[in-house]
Amino acid sequence: MGVRRRGREYALQMLYAMDLTAYPPDEVFAGFNAIQDLNRDAFYYARRLVDGVHGHLDEIDAVLTRFAEHWKIHRMAAVDRNLLRLGIYELMYLKDIPFPIIINEALEIVKEFSDQEGTQFVNGILDAASREFRAEESGPKARTKKPLHEPTSETHDEPQLPAGE
Repeated sequence: MGVRRRGREYALQMLYAMDLTAYPPDEVFAGFNAIQDLNRDAFYYARRLVDGVHGHLDEIDAVLTRFAEHWKIHRMAAVDRNLLRLGIYELMYLKDIPFPIIINEALEIVKEFSDQEGTQFVNGILDAASREFRAEESGPKARTKKPLHEPTSETHDEPQLPAGE
């Protein structure tokens, strides 16, 4: 497992702990840092993510509320809620990470920590959020892609044969 995946898992666990206990980030970091077999690089990446989510929590929760139609944040499963916060933070603020990676990572993590309904829920909300925050990445690719080669007058005159002939 890569450092970023492990960091996202650590971040989810820290956000979950902060959410349920109301401990400030530094207390959660200290407790997490005491774990003996912790991957240090992943921990530092997780800390960056947690600090980002914590620093923008009101904005992230407003976005989450908007995309989670008919759901109140406090009624969501705690794992799903915090994974969505993490994913929305990455979509909004970490533009160097392509949105398919953000969504795929979130889906792999939710499969490990939640259930099938959680997977569908997280996928739906992050996909909807990606259309707003990463429209340039998630829009129809056909409109932005150039053809592999420009058609010439020679190619227009050639008959098109069915495949295999």
